[in-house]
Amino acid sequence: MTEDRLVRAVQTGFAKQRILVLGDLMVDEYILGKVGRISPEAPVPVLNYRGTERSAGGASNVALNMHAMGGKLSMAGVAGLDDSGIWLREFLSAAAIDTEGIVAEDNRMTTVKTRFATKVQQLLRVDREDSRPIKERTQAQILDHITRHISKWDAVVLSDYCKGVFENPDFVRRIIRICNDNHVIVTIDSKSRHIDAFENADFVKPNNLELENAVNIEISDLESLDRAGKVYLERSRAKSIIVTRGAEGISIFERGSRRRDYASKAVQVFDVTGAGDTVISTVTLGLASGLSLDDAVVLANIAAGVVIGKRGTAVVTKEELLERLYEK
Repeated sequence: MTEDRLVRAVQTGFAKQRILVLGDLMVDEYILGKVGRISPEAPVPVLNYRGTERSAGGASNVALNMHAMGGKLSMAGVAGLDDSGIWLREFLSAAAIDTEGIVAEDNRMTTVKTRFATKVQQLLRVDREDSRPIKERTQAQILDHITRHISKWDAVVLSDYCKGVFENPDFVRRIIRICNDNHVIVTIDSKSRHIDAFENADFVKPNNLELENAVNIEISDLESLDRAGKVYLERSRAKSIIVTRGAEGISIFERGSRRRDYASKAVQVFDVTGAGDTVISTVTLGLASGLSLDDAVVLANIAAGVVIGKRGTAVVTKEELLERLYEK
């Protein structure tokens, strides 16, 4: 039965998988407080400061998801040697995630998203980032790291938030080629329009809007979804694409097959932040553990149902996933 395969994968398969996540690293910072009045200086709320919280975001959240589900993780990307970059390295290391592949590029800050918020409402977000393409020397350092350690990994995830790591399509092609040559699964979560760089990736995971933007086809119904997905698959020459469609679930497009749709699970939604990270994490771990693409997507739908029931950037644990599977 499908449920038995999924339970076995989560119980024993995930823990055997060694994964590299490469991508745009971020720090999510929250300045928390309480609003009691409007400022006399301008028509804005006054936030009475209560504290500051940090979490690892962007590609880091993908690694944390996979780690929480039992995988053994390594992290690569770019982060500065500023306070936020040092905190990020220490935070990931404390979670037993290998940070050897994180490169510090001269004069490049760590991406930080600072949110000023009360318990129930976000008032303002301030982004500090340098989204210029990373330098050729930085690309060479990352490629050297992957080449030297590729035999350690069962899968490589490219997590692209358009913050500079994957702006060079040839850089992406070279990473995929290294993975293909060493029979390592390679999966991609990308907001990029440079989809011609994804040839022979095991799968690419755009959401509805990213799919629309990449192929310039507005998606309004299943017919337009089908057309857009087929164009993306043909242009990218990836082995398959997985389209996350929010409340409509997940659709699979695969070479030589018709579109396959999987409905989302009906759950109370608190926050969709990070749901895409959970999907690529679960599907990648599933494939590496020997699940079929369809079984891995079924599992990812269940995992996404867990994470959207939490507030903020969150992860799904192995125990939570097993609990949902036993409920079925």
